[in-house]
Parts: sequence; C-alpha cells; structure tokens
Amino acid sequence: GGGKGGEGGERPPTPPLNPPGGGLQGSAPRPRKGSRTVSRGTFTQTREDVMEEEAQRAAKSAAVAMPYDPQEAERVYSMRTVDVWKRDMEISVPFTAFLGKVILDFERGVEKQNRKARAKEFRAIIANLGPAFIKAGQALSSRPDLLPPEYLAELQKLQDNVPPFPNEEAFAILEKELGVPMGDVFDRVEPVPVAAASIGQVYKGFLKTGEAVAIKVQRPECEGLIAMDIYILRQLSGALSKLIKLLRRDLDLQSVVEEFGKLIYEEIDYLQEGRNAEKFAELYGGSRDVYVPRIYWRLTRRKVLTMEWIDGVRITSPTLSGTDKSKMVRNLVQCSLRQMLENGFFHADPHGGNLLAMSDGRLAYLDFGMMSEVEPFQRYGILEAVVHMVNRDFRSLCQLYVRLGFIPEGTNIEPIEQALSNALPDVLGASVEDFNIASVISELGDIMYKFPFTLPPYYTAIVRCLGVLEGLALQADGSFRIINNAYPYIASRVLTDRNLQKPLRLMVFDAEGHVRWTRLEDLIQNAAETDDWDVRQAASLFSEFVLRGPNSKVIRSNLASDLTSMVDSIGLETYHFALSNPPPLPSLPSLP
Repeated sequence: GGGKGGEGGERPPTPPLNPPGGGLQGSAPRPRKGSRTVSRGTFTQTREDVMEEEAQRAAKSAAVAMPYDPQEAERVYSMRTVDVWKRDMEISVPFTAFLGKVILDFERGVEKQNRKARAKEFRAIIANLGPAFIKAGQALSSRPDLLPPEYLAELQKLQDNVPPFPNEEAFAILEKELGVPMGDVFDRVEPVPVAAASIGQVYKGFLKTGEAVAIKVQRPECEGLIAMDIYILRQLSGALSKLIKLLRRDLDLQSVVEEFGKLIYEEIDYLQEGRNAEKFAELYGGSRDVYVPRIYWRLTRRKVLTMEWIDGVRITSPTLSGTDKSKMVRNLVQCSLRQMLENGFFHADPHGGNLLAMSDGRLAYLDFGMMSEVEPFQRYGILEAVVHMVNRDFRSLCQLYVRLGFIPEGTNIEPIEQALSNALPDVLGASVEDFNIASVISELGDIMYKFPFTLPPYYTAIVRCLGVLEGLALQADGSFRIINNAYPYIASRVLTDRNLQKPLRLMVFDAEGHVRWTRLEDLIQNAAETDDWDVRQAASLFSEFVLRGPNSKVIRSNLASDLTSMVDSIGLETYHFALSNPPPLPSLPSLP
C-alpha cells in the first residue's frame, strides 16, 4: 500500500505553474535550455526551479485526496440507488453463482478435485469486473490465510494491462488538472502511450526546457468507479462471510475490504505516489547501484504525475549479458532486503515493468504507487522467524507468530508446530533446487489456510514482494536463488545488530550454552561476503554478549571448557604426531 498521507480529505490549493518567488536558499543548479533566471542574493536560480520548490512544498503538505471513509461512502451512494443496484447485480450474480458451485463441490466431496478449475473461474470473474477487482485480486494473491494455494496461483496471473483510453480524454484530464493548455508547458507529447493499466496510462513528453519526461494520466471516472465498487463489496461482505462459513471458514471480509479500500485510495492519489518517490529517493537514492527518477512537482496533481524519463531496458532483456543480468538481480535483492529490514519503507511491487537496467549499470525504480512500511519490532520479528527456521525450532516460531498477532492467543500451537516441521525443508541442509522462496511460501500458505492465521498488511506485502522478486530473478538468471543471496545479509545483521542478541544466542549457542562452532564459522564466512560487514562491531557485540548477556556465566564456563578441550586436543595431536614421526638420531662419531 501507499505511504501514510496527511489527515482529512480537503483538497489543498493547487500549486500554480508560475508561483511567486520566495526567499530560497541553497546551491544554484545549472540553468536549463530556454529557462529564465531569478536572482536570490548570492546565487541564481532558474524560474522553473523556484516554481518547482513552491509546488513541492504544496504537494508535501497536501492531504491524501480521498482517504477511505465507509461512512462517507454510505452517505454518497445511498442516494444513487439505481446506479448502485445495476453495479451490484453485475458483481453479486457471478460471485453468488460461483460460491454456489463451490458449496456444491463440498457437499459432493469433490472440492479438492475441482479446486484448480474453480480457481480459473474465480480469476476470470475478477478480470471481467474492472480495475478495483483486478487490484483486489492481485492483493488477494498474497493472502494464504484467506485462500487455498490453487487460488493464489491463479490470481498471480492477473494482468493489469488493458487497452489505452483515447488521447482526447487523456489530454483533457491533463489540461484540467494543470489548469493550462498542454502547449504552455510541453514542447510535445508523443501520441502513442508507452504503457496502459487499469488505473492510468503513461506518455513520453518533452518540456519546453528540453527534458524528456514520463506523464502518467489517470483513467476517466476511475476514482468514482473504484469508490462505488468498494462500497458495494463492503455491503456484500456480510452475506459473503455467511456463505463462506458454510465452507468451514470464519473470515471477517468487511475488515479485508476496508483494508483494501485504504490501500487503493492511496494508490490512485498521484501526489501521494510522488511523495513516496521522494521518500524512496531520500532513503536509497544515494546508493551507487540504484537510481530514483526526479518528480516534476509543478506538473504533478492528484490525477497527473510527471517524472523524469529513464532510458533503459528490462533486467530480463536479451540485450543484457548474463553477467549484467546477474549483477542487476543481486542489486535488486540486496536493495529490497535493506528496504524491508533496515529502513522499513519498501517497494511492494518490484515486477519487471517497474524496473529498468540503465546503461551505466544502475537499477532504476519507476512506479511508487504500491509501497509498504514495516515497524522496527516487525523487522526484528521477521529476522527472528528466519533464525527459528534455520534452527528448525518450530515451537519458538509458533510462539513468535502468537506474539506478532498472526495466531490468536490461547490457540493450541502443537498441531501447527508439527505441520511446520513436516512441511518446511531443512534450510541449511536443503539444496538450492529444493529450497526457494516460492516453495516456502506455498508450504506456509497451506498451513496458514488450514489453521487460524490472520496476516497483517505488512506481512502480505512482504510475501508478495519476495514472490515477485524470485520470479523476476529466475527469469533473468535461471540459477539464481534468493535465499543464497540473502543469507549473507541476514548473517551480517545477526552478528552486528545489538537488537538481535536473542536470535544470535539461538543461532550460535545450543540449549546447554555451548558454542556451535561450525554454525558460527558459517555465519562469519557468509557475513564477510557483504559490502558493509563490520568485523570489529561483530567481535565487540559477541564479547559483550559473552561477558554480560543472558546466562553469561554458563556461557563463559562452557567457552573456557571448549577452549581447554581444543588446546588439549591440539596438544594430544602434537604428541601423537611426534611419536609417529620421531626425529632421526644424531650419528655418533666413529671410534679410532
């Protein structure tokens, strides 16, 4: 979902294309072609830069255009009974008929046998119902707590590509949003859209000052159609929940609809997407391997987004060498791990169309409509879950799930623990062919569907992100495995982050407090592969843990015992080697 916006839905004043100049400070950028300059004390700025800063300040202080409000939707659509009734029939008739078939399958004992066919029917129904349902289907594809794996696999095939709408409509929206004729700000706009999706389409254009830009224009009536569909879905959710109970599933569909409504309302606000892009650039734009395009704020509104045009190719392009593809994939995975587990603000939809390989070797991110955030305690929870999987400590993993709110308190976790043990491979012992993200997500999905799991939005966003990442990585490099690329980063974090002392203890020490020397050596070797591995920090934290951490006396005693045993072992080996390889005796002088 989108990042957090301001409170309330009041539309802020539209930033003018030619705002008055203010007292700005900073270094002067180079004047662009055809630009006018404005003196500001000791330096000179172009007039476009002054306008850009004014528009940027206005956009950053703007509230989300239409924050999702069920009560307001009720007030608006309760007065449009005919329109709502017609759309309600278009939605409820196919869904009710479909659920009737599934219930009949259960009654006849053939639900599992027919599940793949029913999943295809479900995808077809969603694909025919418009942009809100396509987005909802894509969101559901990462909800193993709601749907069985066969449905998740089908929903992952949903495509957001639709025919473009006419240029006349797009350019009319563009001019209405900007408040001026296109010719006043654009030198030209190419007539054929470069991309079209369910919410908007993109054109390549050129500013009067010469820069190439990408212009995203929202579809006509998109906001209203989505608002009505979410209202109807919320109205239907109660009846659908009762039908689903017949399938022995107890789901709160109304909360699922409201969660989705909040996310999609933020995605259709292009000012919010621009703010997401700027935040992403602040966090990750300084990396030598990543590029984030500039937002042109004076040409960006609720329904129009103008950003820097990026020349590049998809990372799966045949024009890239195998080495370049592998490098791009490594950069993508490492950047994504840092997004999710360090700063907690991450791109939740890194599919091939949202990424470009640039000629200088950098990876460019393009679309910032679908972002998500992870709080610090949630990030540490994810790392702790990985440690439990590595140790095959599924009881602790279940207890962590309860602590994070995935499983209700008071649930009997023993059958879940056994199911996890049976389903998940030995992380350290499995071959790369047997262990991959898709297989783990699938196995976990089966368990989360069977048992009473409820997954929070950040977790489903991570699941979706990892699934998309692995699929894209395998397209670019068939031998690539995310777990192999991610493990050095995880090892480095466990050894150097003082907030991860519990996972460190679980990874490196056994139940009696003895060091698992082979595991520690493996962690250090993997951590050393990362660019920011800090061996001094690792040594300092390990020493602190041994001297002052939990059970430090027992650990120090065991450590002394282990080291003594090692020294004794070395001494014995030296003694036995000396016995088996005696030095030659010195020759005695001959007697006269």
